[in-house]
Amino acid sequence: MGIETHPSWYRDLPTLRTLILGSFPPHPSKHDYPFYYPNRRNRFWKILAEIAGMPLEWTKTDPVKAVEERFAIMQKLETGVQNIGYEIERKGTSALDTDIRITKYHDILTIIDAHPELTRILLPGYSAEHSTTRSFLKYIDANGIRSSAIPPIKAEAAFTIYYQDREIECIVLNSTSTAAKIRYDVVLEQFKRNLK
Repeated sequence: MGIETHPSWYRDLPTLRTLILGSFPPHPSKHDYPFYYPNRRNRFWKILAEIAGMPLEWTKTDPVKAVEERFAIMQKLETGVQNIGYEIERKGTSALDTDIRITKYHDILTIIDAHPELTRILLPGYSAEHSTTRSFLKYIDANGIRSSAIPPIKAEAAFTIYYQDREIECIVLNSTSTAAKIRYDVVLEQFKRNLK
């Protein structure tokens, strides 16, 4: 198992109404550009681009422009992106959540603190032990954050976290990875319904 630390990719937004959390990026050998969901085979940015009505034009041809066009999508949707894992152990170069173990978390509460307008957290991926959803549940537990009853974990299950004087809705979605084998149109519609 190799140890990896998350790159410094986080970019804040003036207005952040929704936060999408992931688990951890794929192995650096699989990056096409230096930003979240950096493997163009993952459908994450294609989905967000379609919802925003903005084209995706840059990947390996110009990694700097690829990052900027993705950040522009985030700004238009008023949606932030971050991964739960800050440090992990990874089996080989696998990108699967079944082959990583999160050993340190990012400070998600700092993002919540900075954005009182944030009302929704989307959690794509839920089946593996170190998936986004299961890792987020461990994170809130470790930080003593209360929540409503956690329903059976499946796509579009929802619960609420109570942080300070705020209620933030958390929604479980299917992973955007092609390894999840969920049809593109199904995942797209889930994101459309929950990116309001």
